Amino acid sequence: MNCYFEEGENFVWIRDREKGDSELAIALKMIREKYRNGDKQAMVAEDIRTEKKYFVKVLFCNNLEQIYVEKESKVQLYSPYVVRIFGGMLDEKNRRFITLVEYIDENDLSDMVRSPGVAGNTWNEKMRSCNTIALKILYGIDHYMSMHREDPIVHRDLKPENIVAAPDGSVVKIIDFDWVHLHDSNMTVMLRREQKGTPGYADPRYWNSYICRKEMDIYSAGLVLYYLYTGNHHFYGNEELQRYMVGDDYAYELKEMPGIDGRLTKIIARMIAREGERYTDIREVIADMEQYLTSVGRMPELPELLKENRYQNTIRFSYKVGDVKYSPYLKDYRFVPIVFGKKQERSRNGKMSGHIMSFYRTGDKIKAIILHEDCHTVRQKDPAYVSEGDLYSYVGTNIEILQIKKSG
Repeated sequence: MNCYFEEGENFVWIRDREKGDSELAIALKMIREKYRNGDKQAMVAEDIRTEKKYFVKVLFCNNLEQIYVEKESKVQLYSPYVVRIFGGMLDEKNRRFITLVEYIDENDLSDMVRSPGVAGNTWNEKMRSCNTIALKILYGIDHYMSMHREDPIVHRDLKPENIVAAPDGSVVKIIDFDWVHLHDSNMTVMLRREQKGTPGYADPRYWNSYICRKEMDIYSAGLVLYYLYTGNHHFYGNEELQRYMVGDDYAYELKEMPGIDGRLTKIIARMIAREGERYTDIREVIADMEQYLTSVGRMPELPELLKENRYQNTIRFSYKVGDVKYSPYLKDYRFVPIVFGKKQERSRNGKMSGHIMSFYRTGDKIKAIILHEDCHTVRQKDPAYVSEGDLYSYVGTNIEILQIKKSG
C-alpha cells in the first residue's frame, strides 16, 4: 500500500548526494495535495523555517530499481525560463522517491490561454504578450539544450500543460522533465521501449522508438507556439489524432493561422516540418524569430535573457571566498559559479549542481543569483546589482565583493 503524504504532515527532505554534491536538508510541512494518481502524488509544501513554498513530486517504487529511470531530479541548472529542480531523495522505508521542485504560482499555458487569456486590451497588446512568451519558451529550450552541445538534454514532452506562464509573459517556465533525455545517459532512451511525449505534440516518427534527437523538441515547440497564437490545438479530436499518428504529410503541414503574419507562420511551419526541412538547432529558430520581431518593431525587451553580448570594455571582478581571492575578467557575459571545495571556473551555461551562488555580467553591471538554500545576503548596497563591499554567507563562510573595475 502506498504511503501517501497527507495535508499538515511534516517531513524532512534530504537530497541524495552524488559525487561533488553538497547536502541539502529542508524541513517541510505539506500544505495541500495537487494530485494523487496510483504510483504518483504531488503536494505543495512549505519550509517550516522560512515559509518558502515548494512543489513535492512523489514516485512510489514497489521495485526500487524504478528509481534508476527517474531522471527529472537530475535536471539541475539555472535558467530564468526553466523550473528549478533541487534534487531527489530516496525514502527506502516507505519505498518512494521524492523530487523537490520550485513552486510557481501561475497557471500552465493551457489554462492561461483559456482563462484569463494572454494580457492585452487590443490585438497588438495581445500579440506583444504572445511574442514575449514565445521568445522565453525558445530561450528556455536553448538553455537546457546548450548544457551539453554534443549530447543535448531533450525534454521529450513539450506541450502547453508543461509550460507555466503569466498572462503578460512576465513569468515563463518550462516544467515537468519526467521524460527527459539526460546528457550521457543510455538509460534514458535505451533501457526500455516506451512512448515519448503526448499525442498531438510529439513527433509521431519518434513516438515509439529508441531514437532521441533535439529535433523532437523543436517539433513540439512549434505546435506549442501554434496553440499560443491561435488558442487551439493543432491536432484536435480522435480523427485528426489518428491521421497525425500515421506520420505522413498530415503530421508535418501547418494549418492556417488567421490573423497571424505570414512571416511568423513560416517560422512555425518550418519548426514542424519533416526532418531535412525542419530547423536543426533551436538557435536558428530564435534567430529567425528575433529577426522577424525586430523587422516589424515588436521585439520585446527581455532584461533577464542572460544571453551573451559583446562589450567593448572589460570588467575586472574580484571577490573573496573565505581567505581565497579570485579575480576573473569579464569581457562578455559569463556565469561565475561559486563552488565550495573546487577550483572556481567560468561557466557559460550556469549549471547549478554543487553551486552555492553565481555572478554574471549584464551590460556594465554585475548581478548575483543565490542557488543554495543555506546561502544568504549579509550586506548589500543595491538589491538589483552587485556592489563593492557586498557580503554573502554560506554556513559560516563569507563571500565578499572586493572590486568591480571597468577598463577600456
